[in-house]
Amino acid sequence: MKITNQKYLMKNPIHPFLGLGCLLLLALFTTGCPVGITYPLCEADKVEKLDTRLLGNWKSLSDSAEILEVRLTKKDDVTFNVQVMEHSDNYLNDAFAYFSWTTKLDGHTFLFSQPAEGESSDYYLYHYAFEGKKLVLHDVGLLVGGVDAVTSTEAFRKEVSASLKDPDCLSARIEYVKQ
Repeated sequence: MKITNQKYLMKNPIHPFLGLGCLLLLALFTTGCPVGITYPLCEADKVEKLDTRLLGNWKSLSDSAEILEVRLTKKDDVTFNVQVMEHSDNYLNDAFAYFSWTTKLDGHTFLFSQPAEGESSDYYLYHYAFEGKKLVLHDVGLLVGGVDAVTSTEAFRKEVSASLKDPDCLSARIEYVKQ
């Protein structure tokens, strides 16, 4: 259908479907979904040895978390097998099995994951910490140069490091307890 009524176009410069699409994109980018990045947060020589505290089944304390239950097992000395056991409707990825690694940057610990199978080879990044027996995950905002600044692993590390200086960098706090 082609709209040729010039009055309509002048009064309504944004087509209703385009406006709705922009609103949905804005909602997606302002929620706690991690964005897939082409590069890992570190090269192989910066990957930490397996943090054995992460091993096991973890259940979210929040029903609104994307991942409600997850299992981490050892693949090798530095790699986890991660299986999403239960997820909410907020979970937007097609993958449910990942390989994951940990690294440190500026005194913070990070878990970055890549789908174990499927078409996507992007990496997903979470900040993690332990508070007593709770595992606390945060999404990591790229607040200085954004995703466009990530043109290599080194550039990704610089972007995360610069973003960590902003108190809004770590968002969407989700707490998990071991089952």
